Amino acid sequence: MEILPLELLSAIALELPITDLRHFRLVNRRHADAGFPALVRRLSFLNTMNTAEALQTLSRSPYGSLGATRHLTIYDGAWPVAASQEEWARLFLFLSSRKLCNPMSTQLAYHRYQQFIEQEASRTFEMDVHLFRVVLANFPSIRELTLSHIHALRMAYLNDTHFQKLTNSIWVIPSFESFLAKAMSRLLPVLGTCSRLKRLNVDGILDIRDLPPGRHQFKTIQHLCLNSVLAGEGLEDGIANFLSAFPGLTTLTVKTFPAGPIYHQRLPLQQMQWSDLQFCDIIGTWVPEDELFNFIKRHPLKRLTLKDVNLTSGSWKSFFSRARGLKQRPNIICQGILPRENEEGWRLEDYKSQRLLDWFLTHANFPWPFSDPDNDIFTFSL
Repeated sequence: MEILPLELLSAIALELPITDLRHFRLVNRRHADAGFPALVRRLSFLNTMNTAEALQTLSRSPYGSLGATRHLTIYDGAWPVAASQEEWARLFLFLSSRKLCNPMSTQLAYHRYQQFIEQEASRTFEMDVHLFRVVLANFPSIRELTLSHIHALRMAYLNDTHFQKLTNSIWVIPSFESFLAKAMSRLLPVLGTCSRLKRLNVDGILDIRDLPPGRHQFKTIQHLCLNSVLAGEGLEDGIANFLSAFPGLTTLTVKTFPAGPIYHQRLPLQQMQWSDLQFCDIIGTWVPEDELFNFIKRHPLKRLTLKDVNLTSGSWKSFFSRARGLKQRPNIICQGILPRENEEGWRLEDYKSQRLLDWFLTHANFPWPFSDPDNDIFTFSL
């Protein structure tokens, strides 16, 4: 192993699971240097002042550079504010009843909690923008950035050392309110400085109304995934304007929360044009048939995924009949929009309905195999 070039050792390290990688880096200094890029290829940190400072300390590690990092995840959370120790005590009762047995430990934890909350409350918009700018400057080669609410994923998945150390110190976890607009508003002015950034994921509820005014253009981002955009009456223009800030998209995923529209008569979907868009996932959204059809007609899509989508006008039979006639029709994958029952009255699984849809789209003489006996059209208001 000592005669292997450093590049080959680094390639071996990239293939190792994290447990073996730790042992690999303990062999000697040469192995530690070779394994560092694999160790930091995917990094995450909490959006707090303390952990951001710790991340900057990591950037000065003697074992290598954070230039090897390709995917950075920023976990954001709303930390509950307690006006008194009694109110704070009610916040952590479900964490561990054993902590109540030691009054000194309880007092110390409350003191640490007060310090943490005061520090977080002192953050301003300008401070956060500068902080994100400094942090992202340490990752010149990131390709993917994820902004996630700390509870957006399963807590078992978030095995973050900083998170566990902080919650064990202040005896409080973030609230389950999963709005991310505040953190996103701090990130937007900085995203344009990441010249190699190709993917942006937002895992949490994004309220467009809370984003600062002004137009940003992120031409380098090709993949955009919005897992929970707050939708409702009066929010359509804001959603469309936000999406139009990413003109170079090849992949787009949009999920609304709750199920609602991203369409408005003053800014129809066909005006949101991406000349290179190839893959599009639309989830939990309401849209008129004509606008959805014009959308796929105007884009060079290879795949369109429709999941739990409702048409506010028209019908799925009409939509797919028109789509069947397109010369460059994308592969259309549907989930939860085309219910069908078998002879015994049991609802067919999505994959069986998908087979029927594929057959309908590829055979001009095949009759429409689905029906909507209720023909319900819902209305929505926020």
